[in-house]
Amino acid sequence: MSFWKQKDNLVIIGLVIVFFAGLTYWYEPCCVRAALPQAAGSLMQTPFLDESQKQHTLSEFTGGPLIVNFWATWCPVCVKKMGTLNSFAKKFQEQGGTIISLSEDSGGLGTVKAYFARHDYKNLPIYLDSSGQLMGAFGASGLPTSIFIDANGNELGRIAGGIDWESQPVRKMVEQYFNISLNP
Repeated sequence: MSFWKQKDNLVIIGLVIVFFAGLTYWYEPCCVRAALPQAAGSLMQTPFLDESQKQHTLSEFTGGPLIVNFWATWCPVCVKKMGTLNSFAKKFQEQGGTIISLSEDSGGLGTVKAYFARHDYKNLPIYLDSSGQLMGAFGASGLPTSIFIDANGNELGRIAGGIDWESQPVRKMVEQYFNISLNP
């Protein structure tokens, strides 16, 4: 009997297909698209939205120290570290820096606004990358991911995963990359 005519083999193949289809459904589509690289030249021109649904690009924020943070409300590590990012943002912005905290939530603006309101995050403007387009342009493969960008739009470094934004290693990175002292 051939391989394709054996009932057990067909059942196993069917289960494998259902498994991978389920994985695709389980992971948000933005994360699947984010794994696909885009042309590096379009990076600074890749659009994202603010809380009033106005379109922006990173090129609008060049000219000073910039940190782009990709996160989502459904990401446990992101949620755990967002409080320290909010505190860090105030100090960083006082020194002339900008933080673009981009939500990858496909639930849209309402989800992110409610989350910010619940936690009283006032130092971080709301930005959305629901399609995962900018995250994909950076080649970021997981959340949270934070990217340090100089005044000319060049990536200086990145942090993949959660980090305490008020820690000494972050202060050292900010001093090294941007020549900004954030000592307590």
